[in-house]
This record gives sequence, structure tokens and C-alpha cells, in this order.
Amino acid sequence: MATADQIPSELTLEIGAHLSPERFMTAARAFFGYIQELSASFAPEGEPARWVVRVREGSTLLGVDPTPVTPIEVVNAVYARAEKGIRRIAEGEIEDSGLPEAAVKHLRTLAEISEGTRGHMVPVRLWVRKKPVELDPRIASIIREDFRADYNDYGTIEGRLETITEGSSGSLQFQIRDAMLRQKVRCFFPENLLAEVFDKFRKRVEVSGVIHYRKNGMPISIEAVSVTSLPDDSELPTAGDVRGILRN
Repeated sequence: MATADQIPSELTLEIGAHLSPERFMTAARAFFGYIQELSASFAPEGEPARWVVRVREGSTLLGVDPTPVTPIEVVNAVYARAEKGIRRIAEGEIEDSGLPEAAVKHLRTLAEISEGTRGHMVPVRLWVRKKPVELDPRIASIIREDFRADYNDYGTIEGRLETITEGSSGSLQFQIRDAMLRQKVRCFFPENLLAEVFDKFRKRVEVSGVIHYRKNGMPISIEAVSVTSLPDDSELPTAGDVRGILRN
């Protein structure tokens, strides 16, 4: 295992030796994805945090450093949340981790790497400001258990319609993003809604259908039966408008 003086940056992933190239690349993508999701959740709209890679030669240490144009408050927030998020999940408190769902999924991937193969565990640690945080199989188990759908119910979800795709099985889906809750929900929809979905791309919508929830009440996905346009944020009344209405 590495020591603090060997860590190349303030945010570094340490992976045990003897990984296949494929598993190393999986770990690297999950690490970069984790940092990217945290950065996006703290950076001002339209000003994404930018990072450069730092690698220690002859090691399995993979680090990132912020570029000079990245606001220091964003950098500090990412460092703090990167560590706290893992510790809270290790305690079984996923909701209190403050992590976007996509970031939790990246952590699950890293923790699953630590499970190794044929019973041989692979040490995986995230170093934040030269202090290590373990990513072990227990964290992977906690996240997998939390992500299992617990119940379904008919309802509606609101947000911005994004990322229209076709799955390998031919299923159509898009993502709906709730900026306030910082979460994305997968929406599966039938062929007859395709034109309507494209027409509402990048707009605020209300999606109705059968919603699949986690046991903690967080929606995972929805089988859409209708997609209705909503006023854009710029069209909503301001606080001043509301005060004027109340005064009258």
C-alpha cells in the first residue's frame, strides 16, 4: 500500500496490483466519473470544474489536480464531499452522503473492483488531501441493496427532458433531470411517443406512468404513458411578482 509521501495529488485513487487492463480502465473511468459528477454538482451553471491527470510512474496511483481556472471554493467542496460521501455510505447512510446518484454508481463500481476475483480482494483507496479512505466490498453491498427497486406506483415526475437513447434491446428511453434534487430518472416510453419526446427535448416536462422506487422512496425509473410540457424556469413568476400578487 502507498504512503502519504507517494501520493501525487490531493485527490488520488490507489488500486492494488495485479489488475487486468480491462479492470484497471473500469476503475479509472469510475474514478474520473465520480470526480466529474461531484464537480458538476458544485460548479456554477455553465462553468464546469476542470481537472488534469497526475500519475505516479511505476505505480497504480491515479490522481487529478484542478486547473488554475477552477474556483477554489468548488475544489474545496469536491474534496470535502468526496471523502464524506464514502464515509457516510460506509455507515449505511446513502441519503445523507450528499452524493448525486450517478456519483454513487461510480463508487459502487470502485467498491466492486475491490471484491476482486476468486476470493482475492483488491485494495482500493481514495486519498483526499493525503489521507486514505477505504473502498471495500461492504460499500458495494450497501449500494447494491439500496438500489434495488422496492415498490411501484402510478404517479408523475417533473424535470428537464434529456438524453434520448435506444437500448440494445430496442427499448426507447430518456432521462429527466431534477436540478433542485440533483437527480436523474430513467424514463422508458413507447414508440408512439417518440415524436412528442423529441419535440420536448431539453424542455421542462411532467411525465406520468408507473414509477419504480427504491425502498427509501427515491424514484429509479418510470414507464411513461404521457409527457406534458411545463413552463420553463424563465417563464415562472419571480419572488417580486408573487409579493405583488399577495399585496393586492
